[in-house]
Amino acid sequence: MLIDEIVVYCNKEYKSANTENLCENCTHPTECSGNCKSCLEQVHYPYKNSNGLRDYNCINIIDFYACTYLYKYASEIYYLIKKCESLNEIEELHIMSIGCGASPDLMAFEKYCEEKETPQSIAYVGFDKNELWSPIHKKIKKYAENKDNMRVRFKDEEIFDYLGRKPVPRVNVLIMQYVISHFYNTEQIGQIEIFFDELVDNIVKHKETDNPLVIIINDVNSCYRGRNYFEEFVQKLEEEGVNCTSQGYYFDYCITNVNQRYGKKHEKKDICFTMQGGLEEYEPWEKCSGAQMLIEVR
Repeated sequence: MLIDEIVVYCNKEYKSANTENLCENCTHPTECSGNCKSCLEQVHYPYKNSNGLRDYNCINIIDFYACTYLYKYASEIYYLIKKCESLNEIEELHIMSIGCGASPDLMAFEKYCEEKETPQSIAYVGFDKNELWSPIHKKIKKYAENKDNMRVRFKDEEIFDYLGRKPVPRVNVLIMQYVISHFYNTEQIGQIEIFFDELVDNIVKHKETDNPLVIIINDVNSCYRGRNYFEEFVQKLEEEGVNCTSQGYYFDYCITNVNQRYGKKHEKKDICFTMQGGLEEYEPWEKCSGAQMLIEVR
């Protein structure tokens, strides 16, 4: 499967880079800890690391990130799409993934489609302006070339620029995977309302009349990192007269605050892929923990 190919590739690249000591060309704004796990903590928890890294701007971090999180993120998306009845009505999935990174959502949909009795094809376009994902994107495109039911493209441009040029028709699955928390982490949360407006005006309002539009938000289960914006997006849709239903979900992972019981609880939280061996140094996540919003537009 795609997820295995990418994890094996990233594991090999990371270990090769460590052997060659490529961190000599470090781009850390202050001082690199010499440990990618520590640098990822700086990106994900900026309020704890005022002088830390703010984005995935190191190829070593990209590879470490993939080995750490891909199984978790792909599983979170997989569990959610299994809840979505509207997907059964779509013959060809036209997926737009914003902030796609290493495309765990595509990996989730590959598993989903392979398990279906009625075949579905995937046309996937992933947006991520960080060019350091490019080597992984090339591997994904090469993999897709050998799949009869999968077409894949990637764009490394700013999503605001793309949406601002013209409406985007035919999208029937729109995915925001840890995008809202990234707005927070990079101090861009002030642009979230503009972002929502662009999505509604240039994607939602141009959906195909004979297909539903499924919108998936998967992110950190914390109201301090953007979870409150899930409902704001739904409210935006309703204010624009969009006919939709919505439901929040959460994974019951180490929850100590009742406010993290957001919506309905997933029955399972274990990753749903068989993990590759030799990943011990990454301490990869084997449990799902995110908060989610599933929106079905008619």
